[in-house]
Amino acid sequence: MTKSLSNKLFIKKQLYSLRMKEGTSILHLNIFNRILSDLLALEIKLEEDKALLLLSSLPSSYDHLATTIMYGKENLELEDARQMLQNNELMKKTDSTEASGLFVKDQRGRSKSRGPKRDPEASSSFSCYFCKKPGHIKKKLTRRC
Repeated sequence: MTKSLSNKLFIKKQLYSLRMKEGTSILHLNIFNRILSDLLALEIKLEEDKALLLLSSLPSSYDHLATTIMYGKENLELEDARQMLQNNELMKKTDSTEASGLFVKDQRGRSKSRGPKRDPEASSSFSCYFCKKPGHIKKKLTRRC
């Protein structure tokens, strides 16, 4: 890239207009870092504003985190903001995977999933292998249905 005024203005405009879409992951940091490296190549320095620009580019769902990052410290460093955003993303992923795998054992030691309940009308579409009545399934005939 040449160090022309138009290139400098174009990259600055990209930085100032950068917005992360709601529901997108923190891969947004990669785009932000690429723009910063382009600015560095053009010899444009934004030492104090980098962290503020990153936090300003986040959607409203990150407002609580951005407030914590901005007002929780004496100095606002870009690396601290990046680290807290990445930690927050990791915690979100960990919470969602743990919540999806809950199992409870009953009195006989069998695992039961604590997931969504089955639709009772859907279970009536099953019928017994022996008596052919809907609503229950009996694979082995140990006693009469």
